[in-house]
Amino acid sequence: AVVSTQSTGIVGSYDKSLIWFDMDLSTKPYKSLQQHKKAVRDVCFHPRLPLYSSVSDDCSAIVTHGMVYDDLVKNPLIVPVKVLRAHKAGSKYGVLSNVFHPNQPWLFTGGADGDIWLYV
Repeated sequence: AVVSTQSTGIVGSYDKSLIWFDMDLSTKPYKSLQQHKKAVRDVCFHPRLPLYSSVSDDCSAIVTHGMVYDDLVKNPLIVPVKVLRAHKAGSKYGVLSNVFHPNQPWLFTGGADGDIWLYV
């Protein structure tokens, strides 16, 4: 799963990691995060707020505050906000997709269990 803004990108991988790229600092990864226990299936940025979320086969969605400053001397701020668990584990897959509401800080997730959840 890959998501990006103007100068920031996040890649989620099947090895349970999220790789944060800040192209203003370097073309190499800025930070590698190990927040999930199983493969990361999807990552998304909020269109207006400094939030991103990642979903995984461990049936969780993690919402994180990710702030990139205009001042290149300051490092990006990455703070996990909430771990959301509502999907049921049944198959080898967990949460497959997620998307933020365009205006509100609401998160929609879709899982392999056939459910769609809205977190407000």
